[in-house]
Parts: sequence; C-alpha cells; structure tokens
Amino acid sequence: MRLLLLSLLLSFNLLGFESYNYVNKNYKITSKQELKHDYFSKISTHFYAQEIKYFNSFDGLKIAYRIFKVKNAKVNIVISSGRTEGMLKYQEFIYDLNRNGYSVYISDHRGQGNSQRLLKDTQIGHVIKFENYVKDLHQFVINFVPKDKKRVLIGHSMGGAIASLYVEEYPQDFTMLALSSPMHQPDLVGNSFGNLACELIEKRKHDIDRYAIGQKSYDDSTTPFEKNILTHSKLRYEITKIAFDIEPQTKVGGPSVRWVSEACSGSAKSIANASKIKIPVLLLQAAEDKVVNLEPQEKFCENVGKLCQGYSIKGAYHELFVEKDSIRKRVMTALLNFIESH
Repeated sequence: MRLLLLSLLLSFNLLGFESYNYVNKNYKITSKQELKHDYFSKISTHFYAQEIKYFNSFDGLKIAYRIFKVKNAKVNIVISSGRTEGMLKYQEFIYDLNRNGYSVYISDHRGQGNSQRLLKDTQIGHVIKFENYVKDLHQFVINFVPKDKKRVLIGHSMGGAIASLYVEEYPQDFTMLALSSPMHQPDLVGNSFGNLACELIEKRKHDIDRYAIGQKSYDDSTTPFEKNILTHSKLRYEITKIAFDIEPQTKVGGPSVRWVSEACSGSAKSIANASKIKIPVLLLQAAEDKVVNLEPQEKFCENVGKLCQGYSIKGAYHELFVEKDSIRKRVMTALLNFIESH
C-alpha cells in the first residue's frame, strides 16, 4: 500500500523537485566581494564595451540587442529576460558566462529595456499578444545567432515562458533549454486561485492601456530591500537599482490588464504544449518564490518527460541570478554543469 501511494505521488509529480546543493569551485562565478570591487571597473565596463544595436520586428517595432562574443566559444547562449528587466540587469550574469567560455546573445523584449514601448505611458508593462515575444526572439535568433556552435536558450521568469513556447514552436533552433524561475503561471493571488484569477482578468483585457489593479510606475512602486521578495542579496539589489537609475529610459513599472491576461494564456499554453519539446531541459525552481507559482513548473516538467531535469533551490527568492552568494553559486553550478554535460 505504501509503495502504491508513493507511485501515485510520483505519477502526479507532487513530491516537488530534487534539492540542488552542489557548488563547483572550478567555475568562475563572481562573489559578493568581487562584485563590490569589480562592478564598475570590470563588469559594467565589459557590458558597455559592446554597442547596443537595433532591428525592426515583424510589425515594425525597434528591438534592442547586444552581442558578447568570446574567442573559441564552447556554445552560443541566448538569454530571454524577465518582465521589466532587459539586458541591463544581466551584466554580472553575462560577465560570468563569458568568463566560462560562452558567447552571449541578448535582446530586450518589446515594451521594455531599450526596445520600443507600446503605450504613451512608457512605464506600463504591456503586450498585445504574448506570441509576439516569441516572434521577436525568433527573428533575433535566425538573423544574429550563428549556428557554428551548439545554441542554448536560457529563460528567466516571463522569459522562461517565452523560451518554453519558443522551443515548442521552433524545435530545431536550440540544443538545450535552461529555465530559471519560469513563469509557467504568474502568482496573482496564490497558487490555489491562479486559474480563477486568470479567468477573471480575461474579462477585463479590453483595458489595454491601464495598469492592472494595484500596479504602479517603477518609481512609485520601489520597495526597500528589507521588504523585497526578489533576492536576499542587498548588494545585487542595490546594483540593479543603480543600473536603472543610470539608464532611466529602461524602467518599467507594473503590468497592464492586457499583459496579465496574455501572460496567463501564454504560460498556460507553454505547459499544454510541453510534450513537443525534444531537447534537454533544466528547470531551476526558487523554493521561496512569491512571483510565480511553483506547481505549474512541475507540471511543465512532467509534460516534457524524461528530458526535463528539475531542481529546487532551497531558501531562494525569485531572482536566482542575482541572489546571495550561497544561493547564486548553486544556481550557476547547476546551469554550467547542465550545459557542459550536454
């Protein structure tokens, strides 16, 4: 009877992901002390050394991108960033990937970063169709990411949902997919009511130019570090704020009603079609995530099947790549091990 119960739990994926606690000291992973000392002199300088460029999307929007090549790169990595972020937030991450031998290609999703905004109020996070994010990314990949090396797609949060949909629709473009706190369902009112909240917001999606209830501009919604739910690293939290203050045009506040509706439908589609994925997948789950729901991530991995490797990072908040050292080193080790092993 006990074995039968265990089998049922496993079949419904209710046991969660395996915890990941290993750190590989051979990888070059920036520490808090290095970050404090090297951010402006090395990391940010490394980022801004690469010119920002633009391409026109399928519907005429200007999409910003940067390319960070390294000599004799092992693989070519494409980053799909989260909502509000843009490439600006990934300076340390890009620096570490380059130091470990990977070329990096990154674009800002439409409506955020240095890409063209969709509304007069440029701080409202907005999109007409979630699929447009996927179309933009595909255009970027086929035009600017060479096939001379294996290509790896890394998606964080909203970018994780976009990345999931991408490899479902374009299975030949990448050889690996890595997801960090993917938005397979946004946490609107908690996991138990996630589907209901998405259904309710759908009825209001005609309010395309308005903030969703309770949402504000970037500056009006700034949270003190002590009350933030994104990271345990005060240094990385403050550096992110400084980066956005240096480039205020990249700031994005809360989402529109339409964005929330599209996020619900897009993330649900990424789960429903996950069985189409035929490449190895790494899914890193933040155990203390309060931004996206966790059970849909596990359902996604279950639908992918044996190709999906899911790990829970204990104690972690949503922003795995900007967490404190003890967490970030585990996250980076898991990611780099995954890439190296394939």
